[in-house]
Formats: sequence, C-alpha cells, structure tokens
Amino acid sequence: MARWPTGVRPRGRGIEIRIWQHGKLAYSETIPGDPYKAADLAGAVKRREELEARKRLGLPLFEGDAGKRTFLDVAQRYLNSLDVDSRTIKEYTNQLNRHWMPPFGRWPVDEIRTEHIKDVLSESTLAQKSKKNILIPLSQVFVYATVIPNPAAGVRFGRRKKATVDRYLPGERDKVLDRLQGQDRLYFSLLFATGLRPGEACALLWSDWDGEQLHISKQITKGAFKARTKTFVDRKVYVPQWVRPALQGHSTRFGGGYIFQNTEGNPYRQTRYLNRAWAEAHKRARVRLRTPYCCRHTRAAELLSMGINPADAASQLGHGVQVFLNTYSEFIVEYSDRQDLSRFEPTLDITKEVVR
Repeated sequence: MARWPTGVRPRGRGIEIRIWQHGKLAYSETIPGDPYKAADLAGAVKRREELEARKRLGLPLFEGDAGKRTFLDVAQRYLNSLDVDSRTIKEYTNQLNRHWMPPFGRWPVDEIRTEHIKDVLSESTLAQKSKKNILIPLSQVFVYATVIPNPAAGVRFGRRKKATVDRYLPGERDKVLDRLQGQDRLYFSLLFATGLRPGEACALLWSDWDGEQLHISKQITKGAFKARTKTFVDRKVYVPQWVRPALQGHSTRFGGGYIFQNTEGNPYRQTRYLNRAWAEAHKRARVRLRTPYCCRHTRAAELLSMGINPADAASQLGHGVQVFLNTYSEFIVEYSDRQDLSRFEPTLDITKEVVR
C-alpha cells in the first residue's frame, strides 16, 4: 500500500488535502490532479504547506483563485438568492456544506465534471434516495452559475427493484386498534379509515370536518406547519361510517381548533408521542410492528378490493394517478384475480353459432 504524505491522499480523480487543529479535522479540500504523478502530488504537498503557514499566522484557510469563480463563492450567492422558506434554505446549506464543499469548495465551478460528481457519490454510504436528494441543491448551483451542460444532470442511477408495499390485514388492524384508547385510538383509526398522511392528520382543524368528509389542505411535517399538502393540491376525503362516532364524540370538538391536541392544547408537531402508544399496542396484540404510514397502504388496498376506480382511489389518498398505479399495481392484480370472470363474456348468445 502506498504511503502518502501527511494530510494528502487520493480522492476520486483528485487529491484531497486535510488540515487538523487540536486533534480535529479543521479543513478539507480536493484539488484536481493525479496522486500517482509526482508533479501533481508535489503540488498538493506545496498547497498543504501554504495552508499550514496560513493557519500558523491565524489567516483564513480558504483563499479563492484569482479570476475564477469557485464553487464555494457561487454556492453562497445561490443560497443568498433563494426565495423559499428558511427550512429549505437550511436543508440545502447543510447538504452543500456536508457533501459538496469538501471535494469542490475551492474548485473553479466551470471545471467540475460529471465524472467528478460520480466519484464523490461512489464513495458515499448514503442510500440511493438520499444521493438523489443531495444532487438537487448541487444541480441548482450549476444552474445559477449557468454552467452548460449541467454536470449534475449527467448523473444517472440504475433502476431499483420495486419494494413490496406492506399493509395490515383486517384482523391485524382490529387487534391493534382494540389495544389503543382515547385519542390514540381515534388518530390511528382515522389513518386506517382514510389513508391520510400522519402530518395531514396532525394538522386537521374541526373546521375541516363537515360530518362526512375532511378537507385536506395543510400538513405538519418535521415539526413545522405548512399551509399546503405534499402535492400542493387540496382534496376532500370521505370518512367511513365506522369511525365517525368516535370522531364526533372526541373531546376537543367542543373547544374547536385542532382535532388532535397534546396535553397543553397544542397540535402534535412530532408524531413520536403518538407512535409510542402504537408500538405498545402491537406488542400487546402480538402483531408485527409496521410504521404508521402502512395505514395508508392498507386503505389503498381496501379501496381496490372494493372495486373503486384507481383514479378515485388516488384522489382520496392525494396521489397522482400514475404514482398510485405504480405504487399499488400489485393490489390491482391481486383483487382483479378474485373478481367474477364472467364479466368478460359477451352479452349476446353467439356460442351456438360457434359449435354448430
């Protein structure tokens, strides 16, 4: 195994330089170059010596290349230009700082290529979905910098095998609900009965309930209230008869405001408090624990088993029709196999003509 100079090592198709202070990593950057070429390696060592000298003098370690737009500079201007909520800005900032500044911070933004991005991703232990998420702000930085073609757009992920959708059978659902009480029982009954997303249920007001349907127009997600649904589309959701008496008799109804309230009379900004009762109910019922989101899958399967048109079922769950079909296609096949095949027979009696 090659012995690399202190603080210098290969990273993807570049050379990573690291500086420590008080036993902790204080600075990291990756510069273009081949670590197996003596000249490139010597350049990296020289760059690190310059950084060490700046650290001893108390100067900032970063110093951009004159006349070139560095990724760090452009990314900061991009973040400053965003006209979105503070939570999104914070998320993008964290993703850029954690995943893209170490390898690309000092690079000229115009010299970053698709292969460089692929190298960084190949060394990451993130799941594929998370890798796609961190590419979003990276791609937007290149759009802001008008880098054409956009190197992030060239990153492609292989098709993944579709995950099996987990749901509760009626008997399992009933066993779990029987071991819940009060507001916990109503909350999870409503999830099973309507297929609402947990954040949509937590954001429900009594003014959203008309005695038959719930008006879904907002959500509470990651502790924050959002005056929109996940898909930005409002919808009306039918509430089945079996859960209505518990909803109508719920104690918070007479005070108005949020349907589901904590002990201080405020909405639940985190569902973990409700989920504790959920986990305990599974333990007592001896039913395999799934996430509360599986209540939504259960409602989708139930609607299809009832012969509901997939477009109507998708509307109830707040899905686009194509997403609904892609997600729940296995249930469509499952329930269609149980239906009366005689419906494919012609209405006219033509069989005698065939056998004569």
